[in-house]
Amino acid sequence: MPRILFLGNNWYGSCARACCYALRRLGCEVADVDDETFFPKVAHLRSRLAARLLSPWLRKEYNEAILRAAAAFAPDFMLAFKGAHVAPDTLRALRARDLRVYNYYPDTSFFVHAAFDPSTLTEYDALFLTKTFALEDLRRHGVPIRRSVCIPHGYDPEVHKPWELTETDLRNFGCDVGFVATWTRHKEEVLAQFVAARPNVRLRIWGSGWSERCRERSLRDRVQGFPILGSAYAKALKSAAISLAVMSGRTDPASHGDETTTRTYEIPACGFMLHERTPELLGLFREGEEVACFSSPQELAEKVDYYLAHPEERLSIAEAGRARCVPAYSYDNRMADLLRWHEKNSGAR
Repeated sequence: MPRILFLGNNWYGSCARACCYALRRLGCEVADVDDETFFPKVAHLRSRLAARLLSPWLRKEYNEAILRAAAAFAPDFMLAFKGAHVAPDTLRALRARDLRVYNYYPDTSFFVHAAFDPSTLTEYDALFLTKTFALEDLRRHGVPIRRSVCIPHGYDPEVHKPWELTETDLRNFGCDVGFVATWTRHKEEVLAQFVAARPNVRLRIWGSGWSERCRERSLRDRVQGFPILGSAYAKALKSAAISLAVMSGRTDPASHGDETTTRTYEIPACGFMLHERTPELLGLFREGEEVACFSSPQELAEKVDYYLAHPEERLSIAEAGRARCVPAYSYDNRMADLLRWHEKNSGAR
């Protein structure tokens, strides 16, 4: 199995860590450079200002650490998860050593994150994209790339599983409907219309941005005020009678809204999923048997009514959804696909 230099954050529950540990479980020898060692997440204004001032020096130090790790470890290839803060010169230096450099990119758009430099994309030997529309977005923005492969998101078998719940877990996370996701305008609009139609349903919302950006008064007392990560996130998915998967909506400059996200795979690994209906989703799960779906806030309200009133059917769908998802949609299988692609295509650039 190959030796891999892996770039990505390493906190418990992150998708980057899931991929890194999956590669190790597959038998690869992996050396990882955790970007959050150099770019810590800070909340207070003074800390953020200090981090911004230090950013050029931290970025330089981070890229030097990548080159040192490559020289010491002598990997067969480098895999960056998103690749924020990676400089084009670093990628060119690695390729000059005849080292293949890959990027597994998880987000909806390449052009909305300040820390990410889209010009680096031209330096990768291959991009592994989780979005079916991402390649067309790159073409529309005039970004030439060498190769692209679609490898979807997945779930982490160490984290996303039906944890045994305690009374504390049920008190902290129990609800009729749970929603865990970063705020977007589309999500807020869908949930606000749902609450207007079903004000007595117990809805709880977790995720980044809701406390700061949510404007709907009907949602504010349902926002829990903090993100949940790792096993707490998985326990929240199981504690809710119904866990929602609402897509982000179209976000400029992306040409298309998400049809699946990480939640598409994480929720059925843990509990019952009610997902916004998309063609991509229906290619993964059988509606009404392995997943429940909605296409409008009104249908969402009707489906919540139905599945709260039919717990046995809800349990049956949850069990079938988990059987479909586990282990087929694990990050172990996603990374195995990546390794097979590398083995097949490593002979020529």
